[in-house]
Amino acid sequence: MSIRFNVPYLTGRELEYLQRVIDNRTFAGNGPFTAEVSRKLEERYDVPRVLLTHGCTAALEMAALLLDLGPNDEVIVPSYTFPSTAAAFVRVGAKVVFCEIDPATMMIDPADAARRVTLATRAIVPVHYGGIACDMDAIMSLAKKHELTVVEDAAQGLEASLNGRWLGTIAPLGCLSFHETKNLHAGLAGALFLNDLSYAERAEAIWERGTDRQKVLRGLIDKYTWVEVGSSFYPSELQAAFLAAQLESIQTNLAERRALYDAYQQGLAPLANAGHLRLPRVDPGRQLNYHACYVIFNSAADCDAVREHLKSKDIWAYIGYVPLHSSPVGRRLGYQPDDLPITEEHAPRVLRLPLHNELSTADVRRVCDAVREYFEG
Repeated sequence: MSIRFNVPYLTGRELEYLQRVIDNRTFAGNGPFTAEVSRKLEERYDVPRVLLTHGCTAALEMAALLLDLGPNDEVIVPSYTFPSTAAAFVRVGAKVVFCEIDPATMMIDPADAARRVTLATRAIVPVHYGGIACDMDAIMSLAKKHELTVVEDAAQGLEASLNGRWLGTIAPLGCLSFHETKNLHAGLAGALFLNDLSYAERAEAIWERGTDRQKVLRGLIDKYTWVEVGSSFYPSELQAAFLAAQLESIQTNLAERRALYDAYQQGLAPLANAGHLRLPRVDPGRQLNYHACYVIFNSAADCDAVREHLKSKDIWAYIGYVPLHSSPVGRRLGYQPDDLPITEEHAPRVLRLPLHNELSTADVRRVCDAVREYFEG
């Protein structure tokens, strides 16, 4: 029987909520379900203002517009991340400065980021990989020292925290994902957490296709007009309704994923102790959301061979990210693979194992046994 890498989560109430949208006859977006989900996110995560978006990519693009970045501005981004983290800033004309990762966590190395700060640096975008918090204390300290704005890419970070603070709420701007590969989803959706309310008025206009339409709806003005360079960033009411059903099952979802994650840790620990692979380092103060289980092998050859071995057993695992600096676009931006040797060396060693709520602990044991078979064979 095949073990799939991901199966999108369902609560059983999605159809009921989608029917309500049909009954309400409000489909385009920014309707009652959008308002309800935004309010729930604001209350649960203690965020002053949440704007739902059609994806985390949209939230990142909104952040780039809010910061008024242009050709003379630099933004520091780890190379080991999904392309949207960088593309959102490239789209507004800013120069993306890629930095190294800490190979023990596969997340941004604050010391290397600090070495890349120049007089043109305006922002830094840390990424919380796999639902584990990166070193935000160091990042926020660096930002304060150089007067930089931090944009948290917390695409994988919903329900994870650092020293009691939810991921996505530590920096002025936080970007979340509700893609179907995430713990909770709406097929495709996201959110921009406005932790600094000074951004709220402009963010709302950017979100509303660049208009001040929301002021009309609140009775503050008689007609709306074009006030910002924005876009159609919010999701449809169908997506918001789907997400409303998902959010009702946060605790159940988390408990199920934790049991699977713990089973992986138990099953993989002997292999880590034998030196065949490494599990990511989880520093103190980090509460996980059990979004991903990834392992770091001693070589790219081992990683690829294990992936193929699992595939032969009908188990679907995938590599992590291809470094952005050595990608075709990265090369067009002027980078070469040896510009970030640590990232280039360790990125091909990462393998993400299946983790979703339809797995059983027996499935997890089967995956761990298959990895062990490779090294024993």
